[in-house]
Amino acid sequence: MTVPPLATAPDQTVQAGPTLVGIGAQKCASTFIHTALGAHPDAAVSDPKELDFFSAYFDRGYHWYQNHFAHGADKAVRFEASPSYFYDPRCPERLNAFDPSIRVICLLRDPVARAYSNHLHEVIKGHIPPLPFSEGLANNPAYLEQGLYSRHLGNWISVLGRDRVLVMLAEEISAAPVHAAQQVYRFAGLDCSHVSPVLHERRNESDRPRLPALRKVLRAGGDRLRRAGFEDALARLKTVGPVSAMLRANSQNMRDVVPPLGDDDIASLRGYFADDLAQLPDLLGRDRLPWDSWEAIYGSNT
Repeated sequence: MTVPPLATAPDQTVQAGPTLVGIGAQKCASTFIHTALGAHPDAAVSDPKELDFFSAYFDRGYHWYQNHFAHGADKAVRFEASPSYFYDPRCPERLNAFDPSIRVICLLRDPVARAYSNHLHEVIKGHIPPLPFSEGLANNPAYLEQGLYSRHLGNWISVLGRDRVLVMLAEEISAAPVHAAQQVYRFAGLDCSHVSPVLHERRNESDRPRLPALRKVLRAGGDRLRRAGFEDALARLKTVGPVSAMLRANSQNMRDVVPPLGDDDIASLRGYFADDLAQLPDLLGRDRLPWDSWEAIYGSNT
């Protein structure tokens, strides 16, 4: 988790907070949603993406939080996404007290796949060496805690109500990114006909740079182009042969470094999540879930 900056000296006149907040579990496509909204001409997104205000930095106060949206005060939609909100039981009441009109996007993913991706993320961040999953899990119970979707989502719905919560599945976002972006736009009250080239980019994959300094320079340049309004041009630039080849050459897939989940890991995780998964379809208004874990546990019964 990147600590959000103190920004500038707090401006006590700033009152433009977010209108939309992403709360999905970690490693569930929040970067895509942030990018899709950042590319819309009538929306603004926070910088950095994850402010963690309602969880980790609540003591910094409302004005600190609002100042991160001052650049988008004239936009119809202002957005930030902090996965830490999803499973912190304090966050729904805190968000609702701050502004009872804020809408929320909750992103979910097969909890077994998400737990493994969470482990890869910890390795990429350098928090742990490339250990097998079971050793990472022994060190970090949040791998499991974040995957108890029914428990955490039920808490949010009980405070905000169903109408203010849009639940999306990462697998469906990946399969149809433009459709997913338009779904977000409609929920936020934006023109859903807008389509940007950035919607077709793959983001936040489980990789790490072979040359971290090179990635840092490239990302800094990309951030400057985005702030200048050249997001679409940047997306097209990344597809140019030499640029695309350089980006691929500097990327190391962590799934080639960290051992995959073993059969015992998968069975253990499915057993842990089974009871919570059983409650989720009713909460989402679905008959079934498009997840391997769901099919393995309940598929034959539906």
